[in-house]
Amino acid sequence: MNIVYIGRYNEGEILTGPEKVAKRIFDGAASERKCVFIEYFFDGKKYGLAKKLFGREKVCSVNGSDVFRLGLFRILAFLIEQKPDIIHIISFERFALAAYIYRVFFNVRIVYNVHGIAVYENKFLRKESSFRNFKDCFAEDFYIRHSDIIMLLSRKFKLLFDEYYPVSSRKIRYIKNGTDKEFGNVKSKNVDTEILRIVFISDISRPEKGFRFLKEALEEFSRSAELHVVDRKELSGEIKFKNENINLFFYDKMPAESMQGFLYDKDIFISAAKYEPFGMTCTECMSAGLIPVVTDVTGASELITDGLNGFVFEFGNKEQLNRILENLYDDPELRKSVQEEAVKIYRTVSWSEILKNYLKIYEELLRK
Repeated sequence: MNIVYIGRYNEGEILTGPEKVAKRIFDGAASERKCVFIEYFFDGKKYGLAKKLFGREKVCSVNGSDVFRLGLFRILAFLIEQKPDIIHIISFERFALAAYIYRVFFNVRIVYNVHGIAVYENKFLRKESSFRNFKDCFAEDFYIRHSDIIMLLSRKFKLLFDEYYPVSSRKIRYIKNGTDKEFGNVKSKNVDTEILRIVFISDISRPEKGFRFLKEALEEFSRSAELHVVDRKELSGEIKFKNENINLFFYDKMPAESMQGFLYDKDIFISAAKYEPFGMTCTECMSAGLIPVVTDVTGASELITDGLNGFVFEFGNKEQLNRILENLYDDPELRKSVQEEAVKIYRTVSWSEILKNYLKIYEELLRK
């Protein structure tokens, strides 16, 4: 089985969700068999036109498998050289259209991971130029129509996906995002009965992430709590709570090893999002022993049995959210029992388990 991955490979460890999926799956697959990763010369300030069209450079090697950065005209020639059985577009990048050009002439199966819906995000969540929006929507529509397998993160996400792309269910496979091993070795946590330590991990400037709603809800919270926001430390001092029960702290984004240590003495993870196809930070925090309290539109809510290993609330319902938090504050035994159940999620969402699911899908595809 010869697999070529196409996407964005970040050598660092401060990763977006799609970057982490691309890196963890490629690195894991490379430990099983030789494969190749293709990315593009994304940085327009760093790379000139010649590089973007004809460049080729080796970025790194992982377990004997190589990551290459290629110009647009190089990609097709490189694919001919590699002769892949499967091309996996593991993150949305417009240059991946080259994979479909290759398929016009050669027999290959194409898999596409859907991390978000560009046509929806560009219309409601981002301000993109008309030309960029056209390019994004054209590429997304083409990938979804012409891929053999479409990877979706949750069935809740499919409800929105179907509004824009009502494709055959035979093409759909559901696959969760994984969780780094650093989060899977949690020790027993002590329950502090005097204060709730709440974690929010997201870009607070993105309205769909729900920080404004969370702040409004906590302004009415009647117990003592700390809100720890992982986004940018420089935001400290810019945002204040009128509610004296709430102490607010900001932190820069951090790699998994640092995040695991940061989460050790925290109690609750909140996702207040109105749009979240999955929410990798939710399963990371659960694995680290935090209680997830998430909106009903979050894809990761499918992994939560309300009141057993976490809590689900209706987006926009401040009273329901505060009631959940108050119950957790008032009942340390409830907090402890839910924490103990939450950590069990790691057994099913470790990257090693998720990689097995990817490999099964590849094998199934080649048998057709």
